[in-house]
This record gives sequence, C-alpha cells and structure tokens, in this order.
Amino acid sequence: MKTTGYLFCALFWVLSLSACKLDLSSKVNIGDLNRVALIKDEGVTGLGTIKLEVGSVVQCQNESQFFASVLESHFQNLSIRPCEQVGMETYFVAAFQIPILHSARDWPQKTNSMIAITASPSSQVGGVDVDMLLNQARFRRINKAIEAKYFQKFDFARSRIAIQLENDQLTYHDVLASDAFVDELPVVGIKAFGLKPRAHLEIELSDVQREFFSLYSRVPLFKLILSI
Repeated sequence: MKTTGYLFCALFWVLSLSACKLDLSSKVNIGDLNRVALIKDEGVTGLGTIKLEVGSVVQCQNESQFFASVLESHFQNLSIRPCEQVGMETYFVAAFQIPILHSARDWPQKTNSMIAITASPSSQVGGVDVDMLLNQARFRRINKAIEAKYFQKFDFARSRIAIQLENDQLTYHDVLASDAFVDELPVVGIKAFGLKPRAHLEIELSDVQREFFSLYSRVPLFKLILSI
C-alpha cells in the first residue's frame, strides 16, 4: 500500500510540474506594424495564444477556471479555448489580444498585458524594427500564483515563444531575422526572407533569445524592409 501511495504522489508531482511549461504565440499583420511605426496609430493589437501543458484532458478541464483567474488580469481580452491534445501532451489554451505599441516608454502603464510588441521606425530607410516586451512585475505575480498551487515556476528555458507574421499588403516585403528559428529552420547571424503578399512567416525565439528576454524584458524579433 505504501508503494502504491508513493507512486500516486510521484505521478501527481509530475502532472503538477507539467503545468509550468509555457507556450506563447502571436499573429500580427505587416499593415498593423507599419501603421503603428509610421503614423503612431494607437489601440492596434495582434492575436495571441497562450498554452500551458497539463497532465490530462480531465486535469485541463478541472483547472481551466483556475488558470483563467490567474491570467485574465495580465492579458487583454483573455478567453478560454478548448483543451488541446497533441500526441501524449495536453494543453490548456486561451486566446488574448497583444498590444502593438510605437514606443516602450511607459508601456506598463499603457496596457495591462504581460507582453507587448513594439513597432518603430528603423535606422534603415523604409524599415521597421519589431521587438517584444515583457512586464516582469506581472510575470512574477502569475508565477507566484502558479507556484502556490504547483510548487514550481514558469521557466523560459522550457517555453516556446513565437510570432507569425502575415503579409496583408499588396507589396513584397523583406524580413530580416537573426539567431532565431524561421519556419522551424535555425538562422545563425542575420538572414533576409522574402515575404510575398498573403504569405506568412513564423519566427520562434531561440534558447539564447528567451534567456535574454527573461533577463532584460525585451528582445528584438525582426526588421521589416519595404522592397523597392
């Protein structure tokens, strides 16, 4: 009986720890980035998705309200989505809106979101620099609530952070990415990717970028260059 009890406790511990794997993804349009960077349009957002790995579909369903209560104060317009199961992995899923800002100045006061994207004019003619921001205070509050129940914090080393860039324009664009994964392929140094109208590109942060993001609350994502 003691052995069975120990095995049950060990299984519960593993399931609890699995809830601390974080997957953040967002989808943004080139048109929105250009509007924010070049004419300082305010109130523009992209579509975001947050996923937390849990032990089972049952656990996901039972804990959905808890996760939502922890996250809703730190993400804009958070809404729960059906649980997802990919192979042996199960995920709690929620959608949210990610703000796109012209400047990082005073951004924690501008929005209640844990993360945001900035789009600002680049030093390159006709270009836009796109970065991602992290509100450390909000991230710590989320971690505190998760740790109180699961005895473990979120770890960016075990996380996935990605952005899907959509070319909603009628013109061709070049995208400069560096030291990241682009469409699942590793990029070392700086590389240009051509993006045709209605095409998209997925850019995922590398291990080094995620570590930089967690330490300094900001990480460059890519540069947009309007091709001539």
